Amino acid sequence: MWIWWTIPAFIGLIGVMLTIGGLGRLLRLRVITGSLRFLFGGVTLGAAAVVALIGLNLQTYARLTHERAAAEVTLTRTGEQAFTASLRKANAEGVYGPAESYAVTGDAFRLEARILKWKPWANITGVDSLYRLERIQGRFDTVEQENISQPKAFDIGDSTGIDLFELARTRGSSLNAVDAYYGDGVFVPMADGAVYEVSISQSGLIPRPKNAIAEEAVRAWSADKAVGAAFKPGGNELPIQAPPRDPQN
Repeated sequence: MWIWWTIPAFIGLIGVMLTIGGLGRLLRLRVITGSLRFLFGGVTLGAAAVVALIGLNLQTYARLTHERAAAEVTLTRTGEQAFTASLRKANAEGVYGPAESYAVTGDAFRLEARILKWKPWANITGVDSLYRLERIQGRFDTVEQENISQPKAFDIGDSTGIDLFELARTRGSSLNAVDAYYGDGVFVPMADGAVYEVSISQSGLIPRPKNAIAEEAVRAWSADKAVGAAFKPGGNELPIQAPPRDPQN
């Protein structure tokens, strides 16, 4: 977005030169040429201001909706509700590192991170939200199975990474730039061969399918959730009984 600042700066420089030149000619009593230069200088400065405002508006939109890659997860089924999750973390340039494998159980995998969110004015200046991936684990769709299953979670945090809390306490507090400091977790369904990309936005993690298998898993999962929300057979509903008949009738 540097071009949106270079163009108005160049136009503004021309406008300043025309305005100064026009004033100089007016002082030398060259009224016609001085007035024309001064007028064109003012118009040029106005155009530079308009272009700068447009650039600022685009910069605001771009920064507040900015996303970047955080991780990629590839799933391989190893048994009934059992998968190997191959996790690749992305660096600051969005380049993925080597894969690390974790044995997770359940119907979905959950990825958690610690997030440091800046205020909008800080985002506009080019400061993006910071994060540190901390945990990956499996998740069962039903609460009953979740409660009786053995939890399987793995620490994926980097102890040598950014200390977000210290950064928020020292730098963010002094500038009043920290909007929120919190933990964030997202989960999506698992399927054999599914690949997901997890991005970090200015507000948290966003998982998206990266291949057709993952897209189909999310589509089926969403449809199942919608049906389950409307009607849950086999629950704790009491059977409907007919009212007792009056023996006198």
